[in-house]
Amino acid sequence: MDEEIGIWPPYRAFYIESMLSITSSAVESTERLATIFDPNANLDGLRKEEILDWIQNIFTQAAALSRYFWPAKKEKLHKKRSQYLRKVFNISEQSPIKNRDLRNMIEHFDENLDYFVNQPVVGNIVPNHVGLEPEDNGVPFHTFRAFYTRIGVFEVLGQRFELQPVVDEIYEVHKKLLTFAKSGYVFCISTK
Repeated sequence: MDEEIGIWPPYRAFYIESMLSITSSAVESTERLATIFDPNANLDGLRKEEILDWIQNIFTQAAALSRYFWPAKKEKLHKKRSQYLRKVFNISEQSPIKNRDLRNMIEHFDENLDYFVNQPVVGNIVPNHVGLEPEDNGVPFHTFRAFYTRIGVFEVLGQRFELQPVVDEIYEVHKKLLTFAKSGYVFCISTK
């Protein structure tokens, strides 16, 4: 990768297509999730596990997308690529997809599950929950996965993540990727 060019132009298609597969998956899950908020939708047969799978996929894809902009390895090659892509996509250091807690939860899920189940648990245990937050009646509430619809928060293994800012960022990146692909795989650097 050349310092001025960022990513050699013939190879930009590979990055665009790789990232587009990630954002497309997240967008598809988001569109499915939107159906639960449609008052005219027929939700018969829709299980809360499906809803939670869509949400978890959105966060999994956000973590995958994050690696393009903030790589785990600090090698010069990866650093140059990530800086270039942040500039092209106008991604700030305050981006919701940069959340390291989110990435670590997703990328080290098996280890986090070990820690979660290695603690003594007392109270109500609900594997999957979609709906309002449980009321604090003095009895602890534990869940494997939950989506609190009123506040738009996904909880997994006791950690909470706000959904809407992540979805908004993914959509912004997705729109730009579609534009780049339609423009012959050319990066148009954002000036905003």
